[in-house]
Amino acid sequence: MPSLRPRTRLLLLLTPLCGAGMAYAAQSTPAHPTAPARPAAAHPAPAAKGLALGQGSYTFDAASSEVDYKSHTGSFKQITISQGKITVRANGANATGLGRPSGQWTLQGNVRVHAPPRGSLTSDQAVVDVANNRIARVTVTGNPAQFTQQSPATGKITQGHADQIVYDVGAGTVQLSQNAYVAVGRDQFSSPTVLYNINTERIEATSQGTGERVHITIAPSAPGKAAAPPKAPAAPAPPGRSS
Repeated sequence: MPSLRPRTRLLLLLTPLCGAGMAYAAQSTPAHPTAPARPAAAHPAPAAKGLALGQGSYTFDAASSEVDYKSHTGSFKQITISQGKITVRANGANATGLGRPSGQWTLQGNVRVHAPPRGSLTSDQAVVDVANNRIARVTVTGNPAQFTQQSPATGKITQGHADQIVYDVGAGTVQLSQNAYVAVGRDQFSSPTVLYNINTERIEATSQGTGERVHITIAPSAPGKAAAPPKAPAAPAPPGRSS
């Protein structure tokens, strides 16, 4: 007599990273042997040169790669890491924790971080920390590393540079340290450490050493011409008299 217990089959699709990706899928066969089989749900094919991790929270593409699935490590050339609107690009990268909820990417050469509308970062090298299958923090270093954002409300440009910039994705903050400088429009801030809140557009400049100072320059608004008062509409002509 055939067994009525449902059987579960785990399908593991593993293809080389140079031109394909990795995905996990599971499906169950019907409990009754004579019951008609339901068509399996369609799964989109993995993007070329890409690897989806976890639930697809972030993906990456590379021109070439070498991956060790046993140690969950890899090295890549011309890498692009994406999560939502966040895109990180670099000439090369080494990664640990591939296929795991947490890991780290070390990127070198022409690093570009785009996170519209939150701004962009450029640097010589960067470290991307992944936690719970999400990009949690990006630390960029350079000579110097640079940050740019345009306020969606006012259109004012905020620019900054420092030896190190840490972008905390969850908190929505950018911390510039070591020779930090930030300019908001015509206003300028220079300090050992500057914390910029992207959401509130608030700046905190701090100095911990006794010989270190915080320098702030607030530029006065340029005087503008007073707008001419609007002209009053012409009074309607009186109606003509009937003859």
